[in-house]
Amino acid sequence: MVGSTPTIIDLKTAFLRSQIILLSQPLRPSPTFTASNSSAEENALRQKAIDDALLKLNHQLKQHNKLAYGPQAQRHVAEQVDMLYWNAGERGVKVGEDWAERGADYREESVIEQLPEAWGEEASTKAPEQAAKYAELQQRLTALNEQRRVARERVERYRRMRDLVGLLGEDAGVQENLVTRNGAVEVELEKMRRLMLRVERGVGALEERGEGAEMDLDGEDEEGKILALLGG
Repeated sequence: MVGSTPTIIDLKTAFLRSQIILLSQPLRPSPTFTASNSSAEENALRQKAIDDALLKLNHQLKQHNKLAYGPQAQRHVAEQVDMLYWNAGERGVKVGEDWAERGADYREESVIEQLPEAWGEEASTKAPEQAAKYAELQQRLTALNEQRRVARERVERYRRMRDLVGLLGEDAGVQENLVTRNGAVEVELEKMRRLMLRVERGVGALEERGEGAEMDLDGEDEEGKILALLGG
């Protein structure tokens, strides 16, 4: 038959019981005391006196642990710890800040953001130099963290641009209809500009020749002269 899964209170009670067992271990003379007592010839305590004193002391310790750390007291303490734990969770209160924990990684962005601006209310009075040094380091660390955040955003933006360009493929070049230096569109525009200049010159020459004289030309003769001028 499989036993039921222990509850949180059962686990806490078991932990308290293990600690009480450690506190209830019989007391014994330390090696230092034994060596010191053996070296004292005339003032040395007899072993029987030491054993009797330890017997009485351990008996009182055992009785005290039974009265102070009984099963009901253990259960009561476990229930109180469990209640405090759940109440803290419901209020969303953290037991401790990450930056104050031993071994905290001060390179983490979340840890840096939790750092207070001042070390403490009494730090500036009792240890002004250390308080000023902490404030300086906190400001510097905050500034570096902001620079790292900006650099990270810039890298992410460049990566997105690279991915968008990659969608065009390795063989994708510049579109031919885009106006670029020495491109196809620029060459055609230059040809058109030269042609317009030649047309303007030809029309101007025709107007000069036609002044003061009647010109009875049909459409074909006029077109031929214009082409002749353009060709010249």
